Amino acid sequence: MMFDNTVYNDFVEKVAASSDILKVIASYVPLKKRGHNYWGCCPFHRENTPSFSVVPDEGFFYCFGCHKGGNVFKFLSLIENISYGNAIKLQAERLNIPIPHKKQSEADLKRETELNSLYQLHDMAQTFFHNCLTKTNYGKAGLIYLKNRGIDNAVIEKFHLGFAPPGWDKLSTAFIKRGISESLLLKIGLIGKKKSGGYYDRFRERVIIPIKDEKSRTVGFGGRVIGAEEPKYLNSPETLLFNKRQLLFGLNEAKRAIREQDYAIIVEGYMDAISLSSHGINNVVASLGTAFTAEQCKKITRYSPNIYFCYDSDSAGQTATIRALSIARAHNANARVIHIPDGKDPDEFIRKHDPAAFKKLIANSLNFIDFHLHYIMQTTDCTTLEGKVKAVSFILPILASVDNLVESNGYIIKISQELGINETDIRNELQKYRHSKNRFEPAAAVSGRQFANKTDDAATKAERYVINKIWHEPGLLDYVLAAVPAEEFHDTTHRTILLFMDNQIKQNHIMNNVTASENLSDEAYAELSRCIVEQKNDAESNLLDDYLKSIHLSFLKKSYLKHSLKADELERKGDDRFQQELIEIQRIRKEMDGAN
Repeated sequence: MMFDNTVYNDFVEKVAASSDILKVIASYVPLKKRGHNYWGCCPFHRENTPSFSVVPDEGFFYCFGCHKGGNVFKFLSLIENISYGNAIKLQAERLNIPIPHKKQSEADLKRETELNSLYQLHDMAQTFFHNCLTKTNYGKAGLIYLKNRGIDNAVIEKFHLGFAPPGWDKLSTAFIKRGISESLLLKIGLIGKKKSGGYYDRFRERVIIPIKDEKSRTVGFGGRVIGAEEPKYLNSPETLLFNKRQLLFGLNEAKRAIREQDYAIIVEGYMDAISLSSHGINNVVASLGTAFTAEQCKKITRYSPNIYFCYDSDSAGQTATIRALSIARAHNANARVIHIPDGKDPDEFIRKHDPAAFKKLIANSLNFIDFHLHYIMQTTDCTTLEGKVKAVSFILPILASVDNLVESNGYIIKISQELGINETDIRNELQKYRHSKNRFEPAAAVSGRQFANKTDDAATKAERYVINKIWHEPGLLDYVLAAVPAEEFHDTTHRTILLFMDNQIKQNHIMNNVTASENLSDEAYAELSRCIVEQKNDAESNLLDDYLKSIHLSFLKKSYLKHSLKADELERKGDDRFQQELIEIQRIRKEMDGAN
């Protein structure tokens, strides 16, 4: 789908010019003025001290806690969980600005028609299954099954639950009579193809759970047997609409509660999610099996960075929890584990007890390290020497990931008490583990990295200042690049921003928060927001030359380190070229002395 570029650009500029970022954000976040900026608690992560800042006259916001930033459209896309383009349209609608008509290519029209037909067919199937459950004799067995699991009519309606009738062709016969082709039914997995020829209904004599996307569009189905048949659960196959890696069951219903309560509970299956929801636990979604994916993690953290895993207490569920925790941690989510006692799943527990008992489990949830310690104590005989060695080997990589010294010390004490091992022995093993991770690194590389890190903060601050200065005074760009070429900026994101500004200025293109959002990656755009917001609140005003000098000196120090390591390596190999490196080192040293 395409807009005419000129018409679309004029439309976006009009919406941007008519938008008051302070007014828009203040409708979601309480803000207080402090200095040039307005501050509040970030709506995108949990915090008690405000780190979320808005600069109205610049049109930017930035959070110094979770590092999200951008213009008014970026804020709306994040807070409403919609695309950037849809955020522009949403703001236009709020401002009563007409949205220009789209020009669609033939391929776009064909794809849109196909998707609409697939969505409509899923809706028809949902209605078929729902009516079968609630309005026919076929559904009586399904209603009895659901009632026995504590699922009443209100929950049936909320999740549009249904029932697939017995027999091999009830759905296919009904749909073909209505003009739906067998090829289309096959394409979305409602029927299967027999080896002997002909077709059969995929779902038969099962409770049917429609699986919806975030926009509440039905994209697939799950079927649960009501007897002892196998498989117990049967999902739609992968289709144009249905991709298990991308979907979280119940997110369309739970997203508001997740945002309000600032955490999501993730269970294995849709019946667990439905059961918890029927008992008033509304911030729950299901990962459609035990394989929690990176895509699902990214999707859930748009609503809250806090994830509570509540998988089954059996061995498979606990193994899956460990995998899920590593994925959540890799994506900077704050992960905890709700432990269900007695080997139960969430559905069994809440039906046996009550919502208050489940909320107590939430309150007693385990953090990343505590869960791993609990897991190793439950799965290993720690009374034996072999068991103690295995437990320590398992927990060391987890313990090594803790950066806070006080926290690390507390866990060492706890592990010592739990396993009956001397604290000193655990500290020694931890030190050996950390050392082993770096044992193949030359000492010069380690010390050099520490040396380089000391310069990073100063260089980063200097680069942000320079970017801010060019943003407000584009005429300074040539002066800056003559003093410090773009490749001397140590931060690759800053180099990207600098090259974007260089291109905009040289092409005589507009450089503002809208064009920046269109041309920069999310990471670079957020960093540009920080450069603007941070420096707006900075008292320093006329230090350009000092900061350029700081950037150049940082570059020289890194060059010095690089050539020193190369000289060492060449000399160890007996390569005479190390002398050339020494000459270059002396040249850099001389330039560094002159720059200081």
